Amino acid sequence: MRQLLHLINPRQFEISLSYLATYLGIPPGLILRFEQWANVLFVHRKDRGGQFISYRNLIQWLEACVQAIRHSPNHQTLQELGQLLKREIERFTYAADTIAYLRRLWQQRKAQLDLDLNLRSFYTPNP
Repeated sequence: MRQLLHLINPRQFEISLSYLATYLGIPPGLILRFEQWANVLFVHRKDRGGQFISYRNLIQWLEACVQAIRHSPNHQTLQELGQLLKREIERFTYAADTIAYLRRLWQQRKAQLDLDLNLRSFYTPNP
């Protein structure tokens, strides 16, 4: 079974110390270091030791999902991505507004692909 992690590589996310501090609601000085692991982000904090953060909770993850939807080249790729997102949403916790946004974006991309297909068939001469 293919997973969204095969499509999105979180190690390529540009994550800054200031972003992490803001995300965690702490001053940047409390973060000693952070490491981007395969499936999670590890943050070593002065005040409480190590802390793991799921990439799925970061804005970069949502942006990567959005880009994957927007750049789906055809219906089959978009359908496969839709199935991956569906399994992802069933397995992990996502905010309701995030789910609604991804669904709306997916439907818009599908409509755009449908329109492109209809226009191509309209302008393609029949033999």
